[in-house]
Amino acid sequence: MALPISTKSLSINIISLEGNVANITVKPDFTIEKTKTIVIKHFYGHDKTKLPSQFHLIHSTKFKQLTDDNNIHDEQINEHDILMLVEIRPVLVKENLTEEDLKGPNEEVILQETSSLPIINPPRPISSIKCPANVQNEIEQILISLVKASAKILMYSPEAQKSYEMLKEKLKTRCKPTIDPNAVKTLMEMGYSHKKVLKALHLKKSNVTEALEWLIDHQNDLEDDGNNEDDSDLDLLTFETGNDKYVADPSSSIGTRKKSFKDTCTELLEENQSLKKDGNLVSIVDLLLESFHHYKKMDFKPNPKAIQLLLEMGFDEKNIIDALKVTGNDQTNACEWLLGERRRSLQDLGEGLNPDNAVYKAIMNSPHIQLSLTNPKMLLVYLSMLESPTSINVWMSDPEISLALNQIFRIYHVEKHAIYINQYAGN
Repeated sequence: MALPISTKSLSINIISLEGNVANITVKPDFTIEKTKTIVIKHFYGHDKTKLPSQFHLIHSTKFKQLTDDNNIHDEQINEHDILMLVEIRPVLVKENLTEEDLKGPNEEVILQETSSLPIINPPRPISSIKCPANVQNEIEQILISLVKASAKILMYSPEAQKSYEMLKEKLKTRCKPTIDPNAVKTLMEMGYSHKKVLKALHLKKSNVTEALEWLIDHQNDLEDDGNNEDDSDLDLLTFETGNDKYVADPSSSIGTRKKSFKDTCTELLEENQSLKKDGNLVSIVDLLLESFHHYKKMDFKPNPKAIQLLLEMGFDEKNIIDALKVTGNDQTNACEWLLGERRRSLQDLGEGLNPDNAVYKAIMNSPHIQLSLTNPKMLLVYLSMLESPTSINVWMSDPEISLALNQIFRIYHVEKHAIYINQYAGN
């Protein structure tokens, strides 16, 4: 037997679509339809476009849609319950479209239909701006130019002989490196070849830790075939190790080669009296620069990304590595080299900037840099940075040196930016 419906009025809160809240008094026997009518009139007055059939009442805590024909009692609505008035969304009727109907127009139809339309914001051609493949290479060229200019100026100074003797000892150390036999034995016991161990110790000036790091870094390099022009100079060097000497047998092709770096610097060290006195400093600097370039090529590690891209073009891996070595890891120049182009400009020759170069002119015209060329210490700094690029971090903390270095880098970036802007404007 159903219990009688109470006649006691209830106070409930209803929230509209706009976020307004209305407190409505209803009786338990009010239907949801009647309650909606009261609420809509309260919120929207006599707006005839707002009909009860367009809305639902939702119980906010039960997340339940209330049925219009039920009354307040049936829906178990209590005192102070909160209801929400929400608009009924129209039900979309899905059309039974075929796959053919869903297809869009093809390119030919689109072009035909839009042929008469004016072109708005047509695409502009983008000019090709050639950016440097390796900023480090350009900085190296700048330093070479500065070293050569400084040597020519200091050649006539009272410090010339002192500077010459210092650089002579430096070159002598590079030409006749002393290798600890225990270091050779230790590294060979780790599984590295005799020739590779000697090369690592030679490049890292007998520092066993750095030599081991070099060996680990180059462990996947292709083994030399004995005909490598750069490593042959290493073979010709005598590695003095106490009472022992390690001398690699030169290949038969060595005799037909031009004079090696080792032979040239040995002549200078042993017969420098035959050189003109005022030419000593320039000559020793030229040989040091040659030795830096020679070491750089011996310490060469090909760019793996360049190798992969050139392999995809169909070139042989060994030829790719040789080309990258010749061109200083420049992928574009290496590609031209592999295609048979043998221009001098493609090679990494370890030379300075062309005097007609805009960057060269701007740097050489700077008073601060001109003054640095007369300072023997700056000559040694420039040589130090060429020998070990990471030494720049040390020199930048020296107040006497950092002024000139900052000026060099500032001018370089300003001039390169101006060149690119002019190229873009010209196109």
